Amino acid sequence: MLEQILNSKSLPLLEKMAAFAERRQDVLAGNIANIDTPGYKMRDLPVNDFQQALREAVQLKDRLSEPAAQSSLGMPITLANNQSVETQLESLFPRNLFQAQEAAPQNLTFQDDNNRSMESQVMQMTKNSLMQQFAVQVMMAQLNQLMTVISERP
Repeated sequence: MLEQILNSKSLPLLEKMAAFAERRQDVLAGNIANIDTPGYKMRDLPVNDFQQALREAVQLKDRLSEPAAQSSLGMPITLANNQSVETQLESLFPRNLFQAQEAAPQNLTFQDDNNRSMESQVMQMTKNSLMQQFAVQVMMAQLNQLMTVISERP
């Protein structure tokens, strides 16, 4: 039963979101650290691909949470290749989503062949930090609810 609660609809996705944000924060900090390195190209994680994977994971969880997980024809919904839900979720978030790639070129490239933009990097770090804080706060709220249920406090 505890495993069912911990693998609820949102907790695994929030975990992926927090891990992605943590990894992206490291990459963005590396960009700032190398801002004056000649020839350094800014890097980033594939944010759009990660967001698409989140959407697909939510759709998968929604389909499976339908009453008796049945299709419109009354047939049980089967997962691709008879995989478990956890395996399918893992396949939606491959390792390459967490690996840095060269960022899309900025409008301005400097004489030292660096495509730096301190303002852009700080803005991205701020947005990323807010995303991570959101994920962690929602996870904490869910875990606090679980602790309340376990301790049977009103």
